Amino acid sequence: MPRAVPEFRPLEPFGVEIRNVDLSVALDRTTFARVESAFNRAGVAVFRGQDLSPEAQIAFTERFGELEVHVRQEYALPGYSQVHVVSNVKEGGRNIGSAYAGDNWHTDLCFMRRPARLSILHAREVPHDERGRPLGSTLFVNVADACDRLDAETQQRIAALSGVHQYHRAQEIKRRQRETDHPRAPLTEAQKAKTPDVSHPVVRTHPFTGRKCLYVNPTYTFGIAGWPEDEARMLLDMLFSHCLEPGHIYRHEWRVGDVLMWDNCSTWHKALGDYSASQRRLMHRTAVVGDEPY
Repeated sequence: MPRAVPEFRPLEPFGVEIRNVDLSVALDRTTFARVESAFNRAGVAVFRGQDLSPEAQIAFTERFGELEVHVRQEYALPGYSQVHVVSNVKEGGRNIGSAYAGDNWHTDLCFMRRPARLSILHAREVPHDERGRPLGSTLFVNVADACDRLDAETQQRIAALSGVHQYHRAQEIKRRQRETDHPRAPLTEAQKAKTPDVSHPVVRTHPFTGRKCLYVNPTYTFGIAGWPEDEARMLLDMLFSHCLEPGHIYRHEWRVGDVLMWDNCSTWHKALGDYSASQRRLMHRTAVVGDEPY
């Protein structure tokens, strides 16, 4: 039987849908190289109609590099420390996953010294409204494109700056916001020890394409190294607004079986929480550890 040839269809305003690829089996070297190249260029890649076991998702993910083990191991899939469960489902009164992960614009694990290169989310259950329309879409913006759109004066101003990323502060804000509907325990001392505040370049270089990317985000970036907080806040808010200008956001409407992967250097993402606790959403997330930003 002839080998299936992958088909690459551009998404608007950015991203790529990759067809004729079955991720439940190991891709041959040529196919994988084409998939990886298309993904690096696009920033977001979508594979529809996939049926992945945890083992298959892990195997595909680790083709891209070292697997990340999330600091919140209470939300790991039982038996699979590398699979982070994203879900509003409760069993025995306990959340089986991170119920409100990604509900504001962010990039995964930017608060680590070596942030995630990429993340992969596999849709197991998708909530729908009474008309059958999917809820809980995920939004993406390309911050490499946003960097290109900055005027020359701003590019020069921010070229040598570092942003301060604070996981503890972000988690406490989230915990207080959602303590009534999805209570989450405060970080333990061990979790805090693994996630000290970290600084990364405001403009980082993509390790595979060489493009310049804005590497700050509204969830985790609270300051500019060496700047007073009020001045840093003004600059950050300006950059955030610039990234989110109309016409530059890709909206992914989920279907069961979707595998969606995104580049954590060149994109932000945000999950829409437009569904109720009774409308089940269940996703399995894996991620690859990246290089220290430069």
